[in-house]
Amino acid sequence: MRKKKVLAAILAMAMTLSMAGCGSDAQTGLSSETKSVTSETTESNTEKVKLSVFIPQGSDVVDINENQVFLDLKQATGYDIDLILVPSDDATEKLNLLLASGEYPDVIMGSYFSNQDLEKYGVEEKIFIPLNDLIKENCPNICERFKEHPNWEENMKRSDGNIYGIPSVDSSGVGHVNCSYKMWINEDWLNKLGLKMPATTEEFKQVLKAFKTQDPNGNGIADEIPLSGAINSWNSDPYLFLLNAFGYFTTDYYYLKNDKICSILDQDYIKEGLRYMNDLYSEGLIDIAAFTQNFDQLNAIGNNADIDILGAAGAGHVGMIVDTSNSERYRKYAMMLPLKGPDGYQALPYTTSVSVSGAQFVITDKCKYPDAAIKIADMFSSYEWTLKGQIGIKGVEWDDADPGTFGMDGVTPAKFKYLEYETPAQVKDAWWWTYRGMEPDWKLLIQTEGDIMDVANYESRLYVETMKLRPFAADVDMMPPLTYEGEDSVTFTQISTAVNDYAKIALVEFITGKRNVDSDWNSYLADLDNLGYGKMIDLIQKTYNNQ
Repeated sequence: MRKKKVLAAILAMAMTLSMAGCGSDAQTGLSSETKSVTSETTESNTEKVKLSVFIPQGSDVVDINENQVFLDLKQATGYDIDLILVPSDDATEKLNLLLASGEYPDVIMGSYFSNQDLEKYGVEEKIFIPLNDLIKENCPNICERFKEHPNWEENMKRSDGNIYGIPSVDSSGVGHVNCSYKMWINEDWLNKLGLKMPATTEEFKQVLKAFKTQDPNGNGIADEIPLSGAINSWNSDPYLFLLNAFGYFTTDYYYLKNDKICSILDQDYIKEGLRYMNDLYSEGLIDIAAFTQNFDQLNAIGNNADIDILGAAGAGHVGMIVDTSNSERYRKYAMMLPLKGPDGYQALPYTTSVSVSGAQFVITDKCKYPDAAIKIADMFSSYEWTLKGQIGIKGVEWDDADPGTFGMDGVTPAKFKYLEYETPAQVKDAWWWTYRGMEPDWKLLIQTEGDIMDVANYESRLYVETMKLRPFAADVDMMPPLTYEGEDSVTFTQISTAVNDYAKIALVEFITGKRNVDSDWNSYLADLDNLGYGKMIDLIQKTYNNQ
């Protein structure tokens, strides 16, 4: 492919430009720690910086206005920051309305923008401003990331050569996010009922039936919920894990293999996976609320007072379903390996390399102080603010590692250690997924010693668990970030949005029985065709070929 043939030259050029553009800061001896940020960023140095910032309010984080990360941010910068807070579940819709109305803020922080969005709002509509020069002049930490990973800067550029947003990137390239379609099961219940960890879809069904009928919590009441989940949360839909026992499935609804873009939604293995899940649902083994409840409601089930009632649940990490500070209950839940389906398929989507795509931080053309705004993104690309945002306060939630200790891999010397882990619905000193920058390599540097199930080793436990899944990584190729230009951009956005909206509804309706897997399958395929699913696959293929 044309662009792949010149990749080496591009990377070499990117390294040269990065070092030249960021050289003034990089040559000061500065490590990737935060430079001092003050409000003296206007031309006159007399006017206080004022920024309006759109940011999602997650249900697992206390009011961001009172969150310690935000309080420290205001103190460190001296900026007057007016937050536009919107609940996470409603944030995308609200943001789209603001962008369409023209009444949008100076800065937008959060996981909203794909490469395609950056092309639309940056290259085409000029709502997002170019960041290239701002980064070179104000962002020593981001420049440090560019020097460490020369291809990142090039990947962030859009069709006109400009950077319009700062993505969330974890330099370590490893961690529990590499495979987030996880299923957690109450191993204590398995032991009480004399059951082994299920390895196949049929064994899992029998385990769920036992959870439902054999009173594993021992209270004499049929209050057990065999399997639950949540929507609009981080990979808590139970079908994400279970459909992968029948064939490759992700919510991109396509994948790359041997330079070919392959469809997912119209495949027979998806039909069989939905049939299996409908069987579970019809027997009362899947919580009737699993496809309508939110994270808070799932969390309440996992943390039910007095006695545990949850058998299994999908979630990106176990702390989403049980309070990690409740050591007794936390230790009951174990991660399942991928289930082997009836045709022998046993795999999960697994990312083995860092992907630089989209943006979590953009500056709009409304902003009077872009040089001040960009420094916020740079702060969260340092060790200090990465740890503050993801763990909490030094001396409270984390501290420097003990001498002679090692990180999660047991080889790399440790640099940090957990003191306390904030749990969902209680996060006050961090803000987790609210915003993440271009992070330095920090996860492998977390001190790990003693019992892996101790909450102080939580991140390490998740790392170890995820490493167990690596042998089951699905046999697909890494999909590079794609950018659609001109009419292709409009076409892709229209079709993909329609397909995504339709698929979310149709899959659940097949599982819950509102649609019949046999009698309604052909009409479902016809709907996909009418929405342009095949055209979408062809367009992705064409764009991939031209990259």
